[in-house]
Amino acid sequence: MHRLGVHLSIAKGISKIFDLAKSLGCNCTQIFSHSPRSWKFPTPSEEEVREFRKKYRSEDVRPVFIHQSYLVNLASPNKEVYQRSIESVKREAEFAKLLGLKYIVIHPGSHLGKGEKIGLENIINALNSLSDHLDGLEILLETTAGARNIMGSRFEHLAYIIENSVVACGVAFDTCHLYSAGYDISSEEGLEATLESFDSMIGIKKLKLVHLNDSKGELGSNIDRHEHIGLGRIGLEGFRRIVNHRHLKDKPMILETPMDGKRSDKENLDVVKSLIGSL
Repeated sequence: MHRLGVHLSIAKGISKIFDLAKSLGCNCTQIFSHSPRSWKFPTPSEEEVREFRKKYRSEDVRPVFIHQSYLVNLASPNKEVYQRSIESVKREAEFAKLLGLKYIVIHPGSHLGKGEKIGLENIINALNSLSDHLDGLEILLETTAGARNIMGSRFEHLAYIIENSVVACGVAFDTCHLYSAGYDISSEEGLEATLESFDSMIGIKKLKLVHLNDSKGELGSNIDRHEHIGLGRIGLEGFRRIVNHRHLKDKPMILETPMDGKRSDKENLDVVKSLIGSL
């Protein structure tokens, strides 16, 4: 059975996401633990935590992934930002353990012009410094679109980080980012080549999550602009192949499509559901 969901807000309380997820037809989801553009972490009440854990055990909405804030930059050469980023991941880990969750999704970060080698080593050192704080949690490194100085747009980056990290690391594909980074997942041949490359460098078993987003940018444009499913460059037929692919159909899939009034989350989710089993 496909695990499909959308990124949900916890503004009305963390335990409320289960009812919201079910109302949209989700059986998995992703959240921010706090504002993605803030370093501040609100503390949920004991009652909220108890209710969340109770519903997580009883409701068929799982996994729930936590997405790290956009401020975190584990590749940063700036010492202050680097240390704040490490502390933020520690806080995120505490939040995940409090709720009984397993996965934290992280963008690898930007080396800010200091070079890939420095960026990669900073990421690895940061992750290794967190080894005593994760306690069974898994860090999912998200593929990126490859804008200037941003790490994670090539499978080689992710493979190097995973091979040299002592913490449990997996990968989260973002279909928009893959396409913008130059992986032509819109075509049958390109999708096969992309997955074969990933499997040989990292291993399909390391792929734990797929973010389903169409792309406004062209192939290899390095533009990180999400589009509604089927309305962008990847297209409806591209997503038909993606959601039914033997290596992907059993992976949880989360939509992060635009909130622009063109289509609702439920409408995008329904489009994806209409593609399942249609090959």
